[in-house]
Amino acid sequence: MMTAQYVFEATDVDFQEKVLLRSREVPVLVDLWAPWCGPCKTLGPALEKLANEYRGAFELVKINVDESPQVAMAFRVQSIPTVYLFQDGQPLDGFQGALTEPQLRKFLDRHVKAPEADPLEVAREAFAAGHSDEAARAWRKVLAATPNHGEALLGMARVALSEGDTGAALSWIDRVEEGDPQFEAANRLRGVLDFGADAGVRIDLEAATQANPGDVEAWYGLGATCALEGDLPSAFAAFLEVVSRDRSFREDAGRKALLSLFDLIGHNDPLVISTRRRLASLLF
Repeated sequence: MMTAQYVFEATDVDFQEKVLLRSREVPVLVDLWAPWCGPCKTLGPALEKLANEYRGAFELVKINVDESPQVAMAFRVQSIPTVYLFQDGQPLDGFQGALTEPQLRKFLDRHVKAPEADPLEVAREAFAAGHSDEAARAWRKVLAATPNHGEALLGMARVALSEGDTGAALSWIDRVEEGDPQFEAANRLRGVLDFGADAGVRIDLEAATQANPGDVEAWYGLGATCALEGDLPSAFAAFLEVVSRDRSFREDAGRKALLSLFDLIGHNDPLVISTRRRLASLLF
């Protein structure tokens, strides 16, 4: 088996097992290729990508015709790449040459049902791209099937916070059950809602930090204000100042505030990644 989950290799020896017999259980796409074939180098990776994208709706079996002359002879292969789709032990359809990805999808969709996209993946990607409405639809789909799904509940809370609806955000957070893998993240996210108690007039807080850079209370208030306003770069900068100037302030409140915001935005966000590095340099 190759490294990709749904991509295999076969030879003359195991062709019957990996193609003919296996195709009685799942459609098998056979890619007849050779290392010296230029178009094969384009088609092969495209087929492997689709095999994994379709997540088991079909399996891809790659056969090197130079090493499997009996298979090549049986199919009277005259040019490569040549591709056949097998089902129930018989070749159902096929083509020659390196098709484009849209052409490959069209070929596959005639015979194979593409799986629905994972709603969790859809939600994660949509929210990271700033498409809150699309993310919410996907997370609601998850919750329709699993009402206490921790990640989806937190996702809906993040959407509500991004829209400024702290009441709705708290309602979603409260539904994450103790013992859920997301419970700790939910508690940290709950801390974001507490920023309101420390928020103030931004211009006054900025003036206070400029007049007295050692005023950690003002730095924390500025961070809370910026967080509630959605100005996350400024919030991160202010909370980093808190950590830098007084790690013990309110029992490590600066670091905890940053962790809450990291959970809110998502740990793969470039701003979070860079801020996490700066935080680590302060802590260690």
